[in-house]
Amino acid sequence: MPRPVPWDWARSRLVPLLARPGFDRPDEPIVRATAGPGCAVEFGLDLGGVFAIVDRQVAERWECTPAQLLDTSMETLAERLGRLRPQDATVGAVRGRLVRMLDAPPGLAASTILLRDELVRLFGQEDQVFIAPGRSRLISFPLTTPAQVVVESVLALELDEAVPLLLDPFVLLDGELHWQSGPAEEHFGDHPGWREPGQPGEL
Repeated sequence: MPRPVPWDWARSRLVPLLARPGFDRPDEPIVRATAGPGCAVEFGLDLGGVFAIVDRQVAERWECTPAQLLDTSMETLAERLGRLRPQDATVGAVRGRLVRMLDAPPGLAASTILLRDELVRLFGQEDQVFIAPGRSRLISFPLTTPAQVVVESVLALELDEAVPLLLDPFVLLDGELHWQSGPAEEHFGDHPGWREPGQPGEL
């Protein structure tokens, strides 16, 4: 990576990453924006599955606003997801339940949740629940999965992450993606493990 990083080198490597909680430094404020179903995202330069996070000083040197960084990074994400096939979302088991898992693109599979059309292309249009314990994996449960199983699964998988995302589940219902409110909350809201909006996961 050249230093200082020129914009022409960075733009094709810039990707949106679901924001990790509690990683701001006073001397290096992280640039964030909102994308997809309302998720906070930050921007990383992909160095081969490892990401250098863009801070305000770097963005100002590039003369880029958060909106411009978001547009560029989403284009890169769409291009990378376009290389994947539905077969790349493989079948697995979590707590004895059949699920589908996506582990690509490397290091940012969870960012697939930001692009609803690509999400549907890879996982199908059926109603389903998604969890993203960390940035490297996105997991889909059938909508018929009991709320307790989904909540316990995400909590257990977060323990395996060095830096968990602490995000509420996402629900794809009738082709619409919901997070933290509306049909998603109606499906899970009566379970004590369901986090209320404004808790970790909403930055």
